[in-house]
Amino acid sequence: MADLARVRDRLVGTEGNMVWRLKGGVDKLERPWLEVSLTGELVLTCQRCLQPMPWPFVVDTRFTQFADEATADDAEMLDPDVDTLVIDPAMSVETLLEDELLLALPFAPTHAVCDAPQEQNLQDKPNPFAVLAGLKTRKAE
Repeated sequence: MADLARVRDRLVGTEGNMVWRLKGGVDKLERPWLEVSLTGELVLTCQRCLQPMPWPFVVDTRFTQFADEATADDAEMLDPDVDTLVIDPAMSVETLLEDELLLALPFAPTHAVCDAPQEQNLQDKPNPFAVLAGLKTRKAE
């Protein structure tokens, strides 16, 4: 996880693990495809209690690959359910895996059940409106 800079920013630490698998082939229309599978567990910050929380994940995506953006757009128009990927010889596997993991991360992760942070003891601080009321009564005297 330490190598995935964009994901690392969303984690509590670099703990966690990820197992990934890439598989490729050709569909019935002679288009190349690529399956990306990610499984593992990361440690995120619960947005309710601000404590670390484990987040298990499973990501399975199948991309149909195209030579250019125009052909990919045409395929998406014909079949909105197809996930397209433009073939790029310089494409980094690490970047592809990181992109898929970022898409899977919850926007605001929370525990199923947790205690909200405790409010500070407000009895120690004077109520600001009570202070103003005291000023007003003194001015009237």
